[in-house]
Amino acid sequence: MPCSVQLPAGAGKTQLIAAVSAQTAEAGERVLVLTHTNAGVDALRRRMRAFGVADTRVHVDTIASWSHSLVRRYPQLAEFIVPQLPSWVDSQRYYTAAQLVISSRAIRRVLQASYHLAVIDEYQDCGTDQHALVVALGDALPVAVFGDPLQSIFNFGGNVPVTWETDVADRWPDAAVPVHAWRWAGQNEALGQWLIDIRSDLAEARPIDLTGAPVTWLPADARSRFSACFDQPTGAGSVVAIGNFPHDCVALARTLRGAYTMMEEIEGKEIVRFADVIDHGDPQAVAVATAEYARTCASKVAESLNPPLIKKLREGKPVTKLKRPGAESALILLSGLLDDPAPARVRQALLAIADIPGIRLYRHDAWHTMLSALRIADAGNNSVVAAVIQLRNRTRTTGRSDWSRVVSRPVLIKGLEYDHAVLLDADVHSPTSLYVALTRARRTLTVVSREPMLRARRAAPGMDRERPG
Repeated sequence: MPCSVQLPAGAGKTQLIAAVSAQTAEAGERVLVLTHTNAGVDALRRRMRAFGVADTRVHVDTIASWSHSLVRRYPQLAEFIVPQLPSWVDSQRYYTAAQLVISSRAIRRVLQASYHLAVIDEYQDCGTDQHALVVALGDALPVAVFGDPLQSIFNFGGNVPVTWETDVADRWPDAAVPVHAWRWAGQNEALGQWLIDIRSDLAEARPIDLTGAPVTWLPADARSRFSACFDQPTGAGSVVAIGNFPHDCVALARTLRGAYTMMEEIEGKEIVRFADVIDHGDPQAVAVATAEYARTCASKVAESLNPPLIKKLREGKPVTKLKRPGAESALILLSGLLDDPAPARVRQALLAIADIPGIRLYRHDAWHTMLSALRIADAGNNSVVAAVIQLRNRTRTTGRSDWSRVVSRPVLIKGLEYDHAVLLDADVHSPTSLYVALTRARRTLTVVSREPMLRARRAAPGMDRERPG
């Protein structure tokens, strides 16, 4: 220590970080552990608890959240005043300002008194600004960085990731650790070994032959996508259906009629947009947004709240005279928003929509976050947007709810494990995104692609990332 450790997915990286933290805690010292995503924070905290590491002996956080806290505590040193509730679009400014704080000799002494060492996980996803921050942190504490270049999936949206060979290896000596597929031990050891064996092919963007591999392959058509998700064993553990783009995941979750729930990004951009419409208080806009939000969160809503109904609301016309069997209460409350678009009224309308016969929620997180935000806004002086941000920041700390069947994307499930995974439209992924997706399942993996000779794309265009707050 200082050092760097490269390990494949499922090869014990999180376990090793927890073991190092436990050993440090046993010596009466504290450890600072930083990573990129909230899913990663949750996984690390769970493993720390399994090792019996007391919360007082380890601080686990995202780099962005830790930077925000540091800057907020020392605004004069940071030359930057940040709000109590972080705005993650300013994350890069937080990194730069936090670097200024750490450059203070007094703060370096505070860090040395607080922690014995710092561990940075998923280092391959560090951008140049985060790397500069960690280098500055290394002037105060011994730093150990862990990562895997084949899992670098945040190289878009202007983020320039570190180069392991130059930025990492030259600064932190490589600590060789034996590679073993621990995630698949006693579950599906053949799958684990196969995933290790194909790493070189993925790194060189060579095609992967699924013929004879310990996976189930299905051709890429609508029927296969549907059956691959529904044919997963009931009650046999967790299942993730993996898409690539947000709109594809929404469409899949809708098609599955509530059998799977959609994993939301922590930032909750869609939820915030709806909340902002409510806060502005334009009656017609609120009525339309309420109907459209419900259409994006539950299956079969579109049959009752169809385009002609949306058109009437947009024109400011009540919809109570439309014939929608079973949806009468919802139509009355939606029409009422044209006169009173208050948060309490929006909440009543959403609840009435959820009671329409045959409705199945597939975006539980987005739906219940909005219901809670509307209740908070109605009970106090908060705007709906502020309430949503408050709730999403709480989720950053507590982690997402556990669902046995979820639809998600590699960028949101990186660092998570499932019993079974269904990789849909596998051909559209970049090599790194494909590797992350392939390595999520412990027991069974189903791959849906155009042909069994799987060819990853050089890049995955247009992918949104979850902000690592």
